[in-house]
Formats: sequence, structure tokens, C-alpha cells
Amino acid sequence: MGVNANLIAGLNRTIVLAGTQLRVRYYDPVFDPVYDESIDLLQSGNNLWTSGVVFPVRGTEGSNESVLLAQGKLLDSDKILFVNGSLTFTSGTQAVDIQLGSPTGELYTTIPEGGIMYEAEGIPVYKKVFIRRTGSLI
Repeated sequence: MGVNANLIAGLNRTIVLAGTQLRVRYYDPVFDPVYDESIDLLQSGNNLWTSGVVFPVRGTEGSNESVLLAQGKLLDSDKILFVNGSLTFTSGTQAVDIQLGSPTGELYTTIPEGGIMYEAEGIPVYKKVFIRRTGSLI
């Protein structure tokens, strides 16, 4: 087993032991030709069910969270989500909502600043994504 395979296996074990079920939905924007300002969101594809590990934002001195907190890009109520590196949360103009818990749970959306993918030997191992509580996107 290579280094990346060991890291992926270790992350998967952590998710099994400490993970939370989550649902990911992707939405494509649909522009209204009548009203210039109107944008509707249309669900793109099926719901994706997976698991991830969720932590509160702590802002430990010297961390990227502390910088984003100081800049006002993160709030104390935001959370950090660690997921498998193969998941996509940013794709052009697509919007994403994340539901923590199954079958129902709180809805979150990704915060564009600060999401980080960690790789080993050029292969994505896991992603660290900042999420913020929101209502429904649609």
C-alpha cells in the first residue's frame, strides 16, 4: 500500500468512528429572462449521501481559521467539515447545500474562502471545508 492509500484508509476509519451522515445537493442557477436580478436554483442530479467529521471553528492562533476569523470571512458559529478528497464542493456557478444528519438535519452551505484539499502523491486524500448554517437554498 502506498502512502496515499494508507492515508485514505485512515481517514475512512476516522469517519466510520467519529463521522456524521450528511447529504449533499448541487444546484445550478437559472436566470430569469424577464427580471434581470432574478436567479432561481434548480437541483442538479440526485442527492449524494456520505459521511464526514464536523468540528466547530476554534481559531487557534496561527491557524488559517484565525486569519479568516480576523478578516470577518468566518463566524464563531461556523463549522469545519472534513470529508473524502473525491467530493466536489465548488464547481463554477453551482451552489451546494449540506444537510448534517439523517433523515433530517440542519442545512449548511459552503463558505468559498479557505476550503483546502490535502493530497498525497498527487491523489486527493481529504478536504477541509468551512460551512455556515443557512435556510434552504430554494
